[in-house]
Amino acid sequence: MKNKLFIYALLLICAISFDCRQKTDELTDTHNNKRLRDVVVSYMSEPLFRCKDFVQQATSTEADLKLYDLDEKTLYFSINKKDYDSSTTLNKLTIDRNAVEFGFEQNGDVFLGSYTLKGTGRMLFRFPKNDFKPDSTRNITVKLSNGIEYTQSLNELADFADDISVYGGKSDPEIKKNKHLADHGAFVSVPGETSLTRLVKMIVKEGSSKEETAQRLLDFVTSQISFSQKEAYGGYEVLKRPNEVLMTGVSDCSGTAVLYASLLEQAGIDYILVYSPGHISVGVSGKYNNSNGLTFTFEGNKYSIAETTVNGFIIGNTVLQQKDITGEISFLQRPGKDSKFINYKTGKVMSN
Repeated sequence: MKNKLFIYALLLICAISFDCRQKTDELTDTHNNKRLRDVVVSYMSEPLFRCKDFVQQATSTEADLKLYDLDEKTLYFSINKKDYDSSTTLNKLTIDRNAVEFGFEQNGDVFLGSYTLKGTGRMLFRFPKNDFKPDSTRNITVKLSNGIEYTQSLNELADFADDISVYGGKSDPEIKKNKHLADHGAFVSVPGETSLTRLVKMIVKEGSSKEETAQRLLDFVTSQISFSQKEAYGGYEVLKRPNEVLMTGVSDCSGTAVLYASLLEQAGIDYILVYSPGHISVGVSGKYNNSNGLTFTFEGNKYSIAETTVNGFIIGNTVLQQKDITGEISFLQRPGKDSKFINYKTGKVMSN
């Protein structure tokens, strides 16, 4: 959360009918799920927010999305010739095989419309975006270490994309003026989100105390999510939902804090987001050591800093290079519906 332009992680793309084919969304959607279609197309066309094999998992084919032409409202796919099955590949991708156009080979490349595919080892084809056929029974699975997998159904994916599974919210005018603030709480998952609940059960041993649970979840985040220099210093704020952090496996302090907070939500552990200039961390409530001095009190409760960007960080014990980061705290936020930012020094809620 450096001094960057705050942008939302993913904007869903509106579906528009193809007048030239005299087919409306309503007609298409008698055979198709418009919501899933728009969500899957959005993720397919945004590699920054999804796993590398997302297209293959979502379509159960070996095809790759090469281009989503917004002007033509057309999807361009390529696939190795050996992986193309004339009887099944298109049936998995489109509701209207007759609308599919294939590229032609010339001078060692493949041409289709204004798109050129280098080489001739792959087929190139396109069809209207409204004809894309997502399979609601498909899952997106990310294999992590120690036998842990994160799996979300396409419906769970759509709930994240539609902000049903996260708190959401709107920034106050005063917050928008502050270069150190972006509403990370809006991206935190609500308790009871099913895909993250399953993940927490895989990470945490049954019967663990709240302190043990918080540490295990922190160990998971710091060991599984790699720090992204590009997201941290790329010149603009990249905010991801927790499922997007898990799918990509990379993020900066913004994404790792959102993911950790989302896992704590599923475990029912009290926490608070801790904002300081150029950084965000998480304060966890509980009985921890204070050998590192990274504790603070808010509303009568003691919170210990859980640093999500340091692999192996032990709550209450690990000493940071910048030892007294609690002295740098600017704002606190407890995620919730339209949650407020609290000035740490004055204790006052930032007003509209």
